[in-house]
Amino acid sequence: MSDWIPYLLAALLGYLIGSIQPARIVFGRLRPGTGPELIRTPTTDGEAELVSHAVGATNVMIAFGPRWGVLTMVLDATKAFLPVLAVLLLFPGESYHLVLATAVLVGHLWPIWYGFSGGGGNSSIMGMLLAISPVGLVVTHIGGMLVGKIVPTFAFLGGVALTIPWFAWRDGVFSPEAAFAVAITVVYVVGQLPEAAQMRRLKREGHELDVEHVMRLMKGSAATGRPGAEVAAERDRTRGRAENTE
Repeated sequence: MSDWIPYLLAALLGYLIGSIQPARIVFGRLRPGTGPELIRTPTTDGEAELVSHAVGATNVMIAFGPRWGVLTMVLDATKAFLPVLAVLLLFPGESYHLVLATAVLVGHLWPIWYGFSGGGGNSSIMGMLLAISPVGLVVTHIGGMLVGKIVPTFAFLGGVALTIPWFAWRDGVFSPEAAFAVAITVVYVVGQLPEAAQMRRLKREGHELDVEHVMRLMKGSAATGRPGAEVAAERDRTRGRAENTE
């Protein structure tokens, strides 16, 4: 067998697995016949909004509550964790698992089953890192959270990008693992470009994005066990009634 064929098979398998979208399956099961609800982040002036076309655990949590959101996140992580770990154990000393992991991310972002419109990729990246380097998963994502405290919009990107110095330090600058880290970071960034273009356009038009909006929806959902959108709508109605009585 040619040396490149196992890598090609790993890439194909990873892409097909990554193309499975638990979030869309949940939406199809709980709201058949309707498309997933997209996340819309308003600007602080309420005159515009950023529409994210990624569909993942956050969308599910906002639409159906934390139980379904956590389930979706676990499934997204598991679809990366199990195959990457299996290939890693079956072929020790080879880099097939790294190719498969990268392909899982590509499939998650651009799934063939759903018109190449997928999720954000964060849970899948966590799953593959758990299989490849559990300590690295903890270190990079703690670093990402610290970055998020300074620049909230870069919290997730920070956690992904920090895999580059982690694997370069652990395995060497020119190691397959470091190349894998660069690859998933580039793929992740490319997946965020549509939203980044929207953000730049809104800023050019003089709008400021309400970066805490989605986090408030998620916190409301986690605190009540109810869909975040439902909690937000109830809060808005309560605020409206209070303003009308003043």
